[in-house]
Amino acid sequence: MGLLLWWIFSLLKPNLWKPNRIYQFQRPWRETLLALLATACTIGIGQLYAQHLLLPEVSVVKSPLTNLLNQLIIFSPFIILLIVRRQPLSTAWLPSGLVWPRLAMGLVMAVGSIFIFAQIYNSSSPFFDILKNVYHPQNLGYVFQVFLQDFSVAVLLVRFKAAVGKKWFLLIIIMVAFLFSAAHYPLKLSQGLSFWVATREVILDGFLVSAIVYVLQRSGDILWFWFLHFAMDMMQFYGGKPG
Repeated sequence: MGLLLWWIFSLLKPNLWKPNRIYQFQRPWRETLLALLATACTIGIGQLYAQHLLLPEVSVVKSPLTNLLNQLIIFSPFIILLIVRRQPLSTAWLPSGLVWPRLAMGLVMAVGSIFIFAQIYNSSSPFFDILKNVYHPQNLGYVFQVFLQDFSVAVLLVRFKAAVGKKWFLLIIIMVAFLFSAAHYPLKLSQGLSFWVATREVILDGFLVSAIVYVLQRSGDILWFWFLHFAMDMMQFYGGKPG
């Protein structure tokens, strides 16, 4: 639903997502390998975080700030990569123009998606209660975490796209999306789903991931998607039970 809202907004406000000048990497495969190295480092630091070996949470009051700093440490390899390689933020799908309007559109899409989700699933939680919980200050660390996740994925995808070309990029992404989704077959079947229901969910998940990557690379912007991504993640906890 959020992707559909982006398409509508892009038609109504085409100046927000004008095609950006494509950054030309001298050696795109080398940049892709460096982004993969940053990915491996991030996974390694994430394991340290899972073992409580990064900044400890001193108190409940300070925990959102501590979480924010820990996420910054975890995803720092991607930030360092751009600094060391002297590459602009546009190579992470962060164009510089019209930042506030793009953020505002993202927030509108996120709130709109929450509202539609609550109506379609007839959520047991009132819409404004869901909003209050999703955007509670205690979730500040998660807001930052989602942004860094999107930023890091964008860094990798931009370089991979430059290496393989637009045509092969989309084809490979679709293949990887469906293979990743199919890998969840055993889990879905173990949860008691029938083969046909599991197959339907695998196909839908594959289409969803493919659609997200397609829209992101077309918009060349993760700012609007950041709010939408965060809202949908939080709906797992605050969406209430379907009526």
